[in-house]
Amino acid sequence: MSDPFPPQSAAPTTPGLLERFVARLLDGLIVGIPTGLVMSIVLGIAGLGDEAISLVLVSAVVGVAQLAYFLHFESTTGQTIGKRVMSLRTVDAAGGVPSQQQALRRNVWLALSIFSGIPVLGFLTGLGSLAAVVAIAVTINSSPLGRGWHDNLAGTAVVRAS
Repeated sequence: MSDPFPPQSAAPTTPGLLERFVARLLDGLIVGIPTGLVMSIVLGIAGLGDEAISLVLVSAVVGVAQLAYFLHFESTTGQTIGKRVMSLRTVDAAGGVPSQQQALRRNVWLALSIFSGIPVLGFLTGLGSLAAVVAIAVTINSSPLGRGWHDNLAGTAVVRAS
């Protein structure tokens, strides 16, 4: 079976690990800061600001928001706001916008952060998230096409937007 992402055609459009990291960092800030602030205000109004449950609720809502953000943008335009700023795009094997299923498979590892506020389980899922990020970086860096394990799982690639 031939590779749907041939190296000779993709090499000039394959962004580096640093560009992808900056895009992901921007997206994390775009989602995490407003969601965390809104949740803090809501929990403060509800009188739960100092309760242990607030950490569980905030981390769960931020995790769901992140997953929804990447699922929405990658399956509708192929570009999150961070990718747009960095002139990157997520594509499927045909060069089009990934489906919702592909976007979900590509970002399913983000679901681990939903549990990050739960004692003990949060520590373990934090380690799992760290392992996923390291594995993504290593596989992007070692792939001639710059495809991480999550791209291979989803049948996607990140390219420079034209």
